Amino acid sequence: MFVGRDAELAALAEAWADTPSAVLVVGEAGMGKTRLATEFAGRVDARVVTGGGDPGGLPYSVFVPVLRRLVREHGAPFGPGELARLLPELGVPAVDLGRARLFEEALQVVEKAGPLVLVLDDLHWADQASLDLLAFLLRNLTGGGVMVVATSRTVVRLPGARTLWLPPLGRDEVARLVGSRPGAGLDVIMARSEGNPLFAEALADCGTAVPDSLRDVLLGAADKLPSPCREVLRVAAVAGRRVDHPVLLAAAGVGELALDEALRPLVRARLLLVDGDGYRFRHALIRDAAYDELLPGERKRLHARVAAALEGLTGDGVSETASGAAGHWRAAGEPERAFAAAVAGRRWDLALDLWPPAEPPPGLDHARVLELAARDALHAGEARRAEDLTTSALSEVTGTRRARLLELRVTVRDQLGEDGLSDLHEAVRLAPGDARLLGALATTLAWNGQDTEARRHAEQALHLGDTRSLTTLAALTALEGDLATAATLYTQARTSSVTSSGSLGSGRVPGLGAGAEVVDEDAVLMAYASEADVLEAAGEHARAEAVARAGIQRAERSGMARSRGALLAANLAEPLSSLGRWREAREVIGVALALDPPPIYRAWLLMVRGTVAVWEGALDEAAAVVDEARPLMLGRSRGYDSCLEPDLLECRLAEAFGDRLRVRRLAGHVLEAHDLTLSRRYAWPLLVIAARAGALTRAPDGVATVGRVQRAHRVTFEAELGGSWEEAVGAWRSVGQPYMLGWALLRAAQDGQVREASGPPRSGRRDGGESRKGQRGRSRVGDGLREAGEIAARLGAGPLRREVEAFAAAGRVDLDGAGHGLTARELEVLGLVAEGLSNRQIAERLFISARTSGVHVSNIMAKLAVSSRVEAAAVARRSGLI
Repeated sequence: MFVGRDAELAALAEAWADTPSAVLVVGEAGMGKTRLATEFAGRVDARVVTGGGDPGGLPYSVFVPVLRRLVREHGAPFGPGELARLLPELGVPAVDLGRARLFEEALQVVEKAGPLVLVLDDLHWADQASLDLLAFLLRNLTGGGVMVVATSRTVVRLPGARTLWLPPLGRDEVARLVGSRPGAGLDVIMARSEGNPLFAEALADCGTAVPDSLRDVLLGAADKLPSPCREVLRVAAVAGRRVDHPVLLAAAGVGELALDEALRPLVRARLLLVDGDGYRFRHALIRDAAYDELLPGERKRLHARVAAALEGLTGDGVSETASGAAGHWRAAGEPERAFAAAVAGRRWDLALDLWPPAEPPPGLDHARVLELAARDALHAGEARRAEDLTTSALSEVTGTRRARLLELRVTVRDQLGEDGLSDLHEAVRLAPGDARLLGALATTLAWNGQDTEARRHAEQALHLGDTRSLTTLAALTALEGDLATAATLYTQARTSSVTSSGSLGSGRVPGLGAGAEVVDEDAVLMAYASEADVLEAAGEHARAEAVARAGIQRAERSGMARSRGALLAANLAEPLSSLGRWREAREVIGVALALDPPPIYRAWLLMVRGTVAVWEGALDEAAAVVDEARPLMLGRSRGYDSCLEPDLLECRLAEAFGDRLRVRRLAGHVLEAHDLTLSRRYAWPLLVIAARAGALTRAPDGVATVGRVQRAHRVTFEAELGGSWEEAVGAWRSVGQPYMLGWALLRAAQDGQVREASGPPRSGRRDGGESRKGQRGRSRVGDGLREAGEIAARLGAGPLRREVEAFAAAGRVDLDGAGHGLTARELEVLGLVAEGLSNRQIAERLFISARTSGVHVSNIMAKLAVSSRVEAAAVARRSGLI
């Protein structure tokens, strides 16, 4: 099955359009090079002939099957000739004319066969004679219609050839490739295959073990190496996908020179790659295949050696080496040493699996390990597991410890899209003076629109020492419109997120010194996310983008890309979509979704993707987004906006489908079931759609309008009910959202024509003022439509483009002409020409001389490329100039 590779197929098609041409497709074994070449060849209207390299092949072995087929179909150009040396069926050449003659004959055969696609596989195995012949052909092909598509695992220098690197498949593409076949789950397949199609299909068929069908591909080169090389490869396989040189040296038990001699052939064979100060397996499955071949006793011994090697290291990364040693001691059958290493390395998931130890460290009980494991799971983006662990810990504690765990469960359930307000109230009741709990309660109250109570609790929490409350206060300040003060508070929140190890939970964290200062990375990242969110809501799109990007970089450095990093990815995708950079937004969303983020973050990412899909006209994709995201956003973990955002997307989708009745039903549900005064961002956009569908004639009382974006939505709402579309255009122009500006321009043009058409009837001849006013109005309509059309084309906004084109056609507006270069005065004169006025009459109407009037008419006819006044009037009407 062939999936993906759209960009690569497009590159091949581009080369085919410019023959003679050559493309070298490069990728590791199993990446789908031949499959891509075959797929492309099947799509072109040309003869396709294949050849390829072979280990130990004879000279010209790449071209023998190619030339044989072409000669059979077209004949040899010079009789038996030198080609007979490669194709015995042609007979024996009378004299040896040398390689130059052979190459010329091959060139004649190839050029005569066009249109032709030569697919040459596995050039990494090609003999030198074949490469020489290929280079000659590429230098000397002159006629069109011949293309060479070559594949290789390594780069081969070919004159004039474009090199096309074949990347791994993405998650969605692997999912389509493996389908519903049994075997390993998609996450496992993706992780182990690393997007290699051959490996992915084999794992889907055979499960988690390395399939026998891949063993020769993976380890064939290793089988030919000396025993010391294979032994080092085994040690490296036990150490993991990557191993530092000092660890490998200690675990292998050989000297420096002996290790170097064993490693050099492994690196040459590309089984291992040099990676900084260590070595990395070229592919995870090579490591897995080498590991699977170890005997049980051999594995235990090697794991123990690697664990000891890790523990023997000293320096700044002691906790990291202890963390790595824990897993190796466990695999070596040493549970007590594994537990000690897990605690030292803060591997709480492993410590939990190994519980109970013979002698637990002081201050560490089962509930504490559950809590620490839950925090690790939360930061890793495993919200469901974090919830299970936290709930288990809650069953084992009381009092203040229970309050802290309730706070943790609120944070976890927030990522699951669930409301945690009841848990927080209980936690504050159990520990009424706890600053962190008061701060968490303030945050949740703010999300639910209870601003006064939120600010009171946040200020109290900050007074008691909870610096995380600075983020809540900053958000509340921004919602009041004071972005400058909010920015200062956000900066303070990030720089103040340093705490002692004992305040990260109930009790000191084993493995850290008492009172050691650590950065609360979660608090820092939430400050970035909140600031990006309020900036986007305020219409500060460029600033929101910059803050979100800084936060994503911080999340990646702190190992939280899957959790808070995914939240920040949604914060980045929003301003990108607002700015009209939809392709970038989709790329950001795709990267974040591939990490399998927590449910609520996944839903927010999908919301942005669905909105962009509606704007682009990809309505089926948007409908699929609604179906996937709706179940993830049933709770109110972030207040009313968590409920209203999917409602808004559904309304936009129904409107795009032209289902006015469904829009009215959805709008009616929103107005009846929700208090829009509690919405920060989505009330006015929903009211705009409701007004456009005729579902209401006035806005509910108390809906807030803070910031440029909300003001632009409110003005648009008023325009839908008869207000000024020119004002709406100005509002969206100041916000800098091109898509919304495009629709406002279109609606302003429609409104302008409606008003003109419904104006008072005129009898007799129009006076000059009326003519000029009407002409200017029609000019503004045309200019607005043209700008809306340009925006739609630039963004790829299909529905907007179609609406603009339909209205322009109905109104006879030339979207491309842009006025034909006529000046404002010439447009006035043209309108009077169309009324049938003579030059003298035009002069009287405009208070100019008859000679000047005649000059204007001559200029108009030249610019419109017409030869008569009647033609000029006709062109003007067709182009929408009058």
